[in-house]
Amino acid sequence: MVDQLLEQVVSAKESFNSYETVKEAVETIDGFLVPGQEEFLFNKVKSLPEDALIVEVGSYKGRSTAAMAFACVGTNRKIYCIDPWIGQCHDIPEKSVFEVWKENLDKYQLTPYIKSFQGYSLEILKRWGELTGEKTIDFVFIDGSHEYLDVLTDFGLLLPLMKVGGWMAFHDVVETWPGSNYLWHDIVKFRLTDHEYSTTLACGRVKTTQELSKELQELHELRTLLVQSQQLQDSGILELQETQTKLQQTQEQLQQTQKQLQQTQEQLQHANAKVKLGQTKLQQTQEQLQNAKVQLVQSQQLQESKIIELQQIQDELHHTKLEVAAMKTSKFWKLRTLWFKFKRFVGIPTDNE
Repeated sequence: MVDQLLEQVVSAKESFNSYETVKEAVETIDGFLVPGQEEFLFNKVKSLPEDALIVEVGSYKGRSTAAMAFACVGTNRKIYCIDPWIGQCHDIPEKSVFEVWKENLDKYQLTPYIKSFQGYSLEILKRWGELTGEKTIDFVFIDGSHEYLDVLTDFGLLLPLMKVGGWMAFHDVVETWPGSNYLWHDIVKFRLTDHEYSTTLACGRVKTTQELSKELQELHELRTLLVQSQQLQDSGILELQETQTKLQQTQEQLQQTQKQLQQTQEQLQHANAKVKLGQTKLQQTQEQLQNAKVQLVQSQQLQESKIIELQQIQDELHHTKLEVAAMKTSKFWKLRTLWFKFKRFVGIPTDNE
């Protein structure tokens, strides 16, 4: 299988139409791609123009480089690889990482489609015009340092170098790599469009001038809406402040009214107490009056009884007087009178006549 691949690469008469035809060769190279991402990179490069320029930031031993390079076979596509390739290979101590990377690509005779720039991306990209003759990029795969500032720097330096409609891909867009993850979700995906994903690999197309103009127009409209919204908000805040002032005044008036109501209630309670006391006194007076009426009735009844008794006594006295008068004219009365005179004459004590 490898021999057939080598023969096809050397002949360069026909390109590889499917990743399946190069999968076995790519998988012989060590790397950190998640299964399926090699095929994604192969297909993405395959979709680019025949003379496309591809940039890879962070190549390690060449697994992702090979996946993209196989898609360049039979075309004028070129891959610029940027990596410091520092130190020895941990599993092959006698060789440097750069030597292993180069051997992996030489093994499949892919080096004609690749150009290496050994150094940190910051240094290389700052000298991009000098090193490449101001070339613009069709596709970039950023898989270098995953520190937030480093990924941000790579993105910031590469974006101006991209062709309109070019593609940018970022590796390890996942929570375990917060630098890449935050940058993609906070900044990058809003600057790119037509997002595509392959597990932890995120990709997007650089917006065209028309799309940017449309976005600028939308931003201008949004800014106008925001200004109007701010004006409405300011007006609303002013109205709210006025309403709050009126509410405060109303609350103060309500408090005064409640205070007056409380005073009125206290006065009413005091008046009710007075009324209750007056009612009690009135009831007592009525009871006394009723008792007086009873006593008056009894007194009147007693008076009437006494009058009747007096009348009876008067009648009896009158009757007695009549009897006495009658007796005074009688012989007995005359003898009685002479007897008392005789007793007084002789000095004999006499009873009252």
